[in-house]
Amino acid sequence: MERRFPGTISVRLVERRPLALWQREGKLALIDDTGTVITGDNMGRFAKLPIIVGDDAARHAPALLAILASEPQLQAHVAAAVRVSGRRWNIHLDNGIDVRLPEEKPEAAWTRLAELDRAYGLLHRDVIAIDLRLSDRLILQLPPAAVTRLREPGADT
Repeated sequence: MERRFPGTISVRLVERRPLALWQREGKLALIDDTGTVITGDNMGRFAKLPIIVGDDAARHAPALLAILASEPQLQAHVAAAVRVSGRRWNIHLDNGIDVRLPEEKPEAAWTRLAELDRAYGLLHRDVIAIDLRLSDRLILQLPPAAVTRLREPGADT
């Protein structure tokens, strides 16, 4: 119950919770958990937040970040997420590996990547990209030097 007196101004402040840094057109903006821009100034103190990139990335960031949080060990290595063609995400990890998530069921692909990493140390191997867009296979892109080594006589296959 609240009692208001005539001539009284009531002010209610609701603090927005920073979610991510949104990069678009070469500039960063801080967004909240609804994808709304909070500010574009003094971004330095929010440097530890994930960076999302893409025209519609802010609107879809809360759902993506919930997926990433489902695997905390993996989430700790996320440097940025790029929205591709307004349909899906590419995740850039802090070790330089790019992870291509599918448009459909990205949460299942993220869980699969975490399981592969736990079982085989996939993220500690000589890989530059992991494509999870096809649910029935895993596509790895190796750096040119690794491909050359594999083609050498006597290399493990």
